[in-house]
Amino acid sequence: MTLPTERAAPEWPTVWLANPASRSGRAGYAVWRERLAGALNLVAATLCEDPTALDAAVERAVGDGIRRVIVGGGDGTVSRAADRLRGTPTVLGVVPLGTGNTFAEGLGLPHHPEALAAVLASGPVRRLDLGWVEGSSGARVFLNSVTLGVSARLVALLTAEVKRRWGWFAWPLEVRRALAETPAVLARVASPDGVEVFRTRQLVVANGPTIAGPIHPSADSSGQDGLLEVFRLGGPSSYSMLRAAWHLVRGWLPRDREARFRRVPRVEVATDPPVPVDVDGDLWGMTPIACRVLPGALAVLAPAPGGGRHGRRGRRQGGGGGDADGPGGPGGP
Repeated sequence: MTLPTERAAPEWPTVWLANPASRSGRAGYAVWRERLAGALNLVAATLCEDPTALDAAVERAVGDGIRRVIVGGGDGTVSRAADRLRGTPTVLGVVPLGTGNTFAEGLGLPHHPEALAAVLASGPVRRLDLGWVEGSSGARVFLNSVTLGVSARLVALLTAEVKRRWGWFAWPLEVRRALAETPAVLARVASPDGVEVFRTRQLVVANGPTIAGPIHPSADSSGQDGLLEVFRLGGPSSYSMLRAAWHLVRGWLPRDREARFRRVPRVEVATDPPVPVDVDGDLWGMTPIACRVLPGALAVLAPAPGGGRHGRRGRRQGGGGGDADGPGGPGGP
């Protein structure tokens, strides 16, 4: 499906939705409702008090032929909306009101609110890949990553209350505890490159240019290449994991033999024992899982490619704060 234009227009009918459970969602909702009303054709606005209300509002907008849905919240909120918008001509706009805002980082959204409003009103429309994960909990899209191990335990420790209170500082406060409480597992990873079996405490399946904050899996990471980036963050020891994490931050991970780095269109992951899975910051089911790419499945408002990787973060638009969202509903692509 192709869009009739490569740039949005202010006169497009637009719906504004925000998640009050995100760190700045409730305060940011009214501010952005007024800002958007002055920049584009805002026909409806809703503060979605629970995840099902967000689902219904997005589906209603698509059914009514709304050209643009702007969503305010963190990665969980945006991921949930994307699950309903995939494969439709309705364009997604993002106002980052969460703690991490990883997807917004990858889009390279402007730091300044007025500049972001201008992008949302008349910026370029880009078609991005979505990840698709299937498992015992059903199936859903993912924008950023599917992970298991230490990160999944960290998600369980980082409650909405903790993230609202501490913002970005919540992560280092809890990461030592997550490391101590996460044993190594035996992972079996099957992809078109073959089958690998190894022990690790952290496995990542990434889609798009960022996996957390300004961290990129590789220099070639893209949301438009039809590929997932699959890697382990070291072996079973804490030292190995910390060493691989340092290489990830420095951009050396694809060359790290411990990472077992692969760029593939699909992958299946099983572990012994089965462990919880984190999808875009939400705990979602258990292993085994299967992941693949839905090429160009989401239309998004974002600056032209080139500004996204090094663009300034959008998390200061309305503060940070993780979502209290649950997973998206089951269904096939």
